[in-house]
Amino acid sequence: MRKFAKISAVLAAMVLALAFVGCKDDDDDPSVVTTWAISEEGYKAVLTFYDNGTAKLEGSDEEGGFSETGKYSGDTTKDGEIVIFYDDGETGTAVIKTESGKTYLKWDYETYSKQ
Repeated sequence: MRKFAKISAVLAAMVLALAFVGCKDDDDDPSVVTTWAISEEGYKAVLTFYDNGTAKLEGSDEEGGFSETGKYSGDTTKDGEIVIFYDDGETGTAVIKTESGKTYLKWDYETYSKQ
């Protein structure tokens, strides 16, 4: 009977160990698809697109730092339109163009360089 108790204890320990091994963090951070940056007098910003369909704009201007997030549609790796849906309800459209061998993201009056 003692042998059975030892075997049962070992099996129970193995089951508990396997239960904890299976509980890893499944919330992987999204990977960066493309990053664009602009630096002009009084204004710096970085626009990052992630593989989970989210976008983040971070930067600083004469009023201080800012950060905006949202979702996007379109392919940020080739020429064409990208539509950004900000979390605050605003929508913006950017255009990716390749001119003279350089790729730019044009957004309103700003031109971002690919990083």
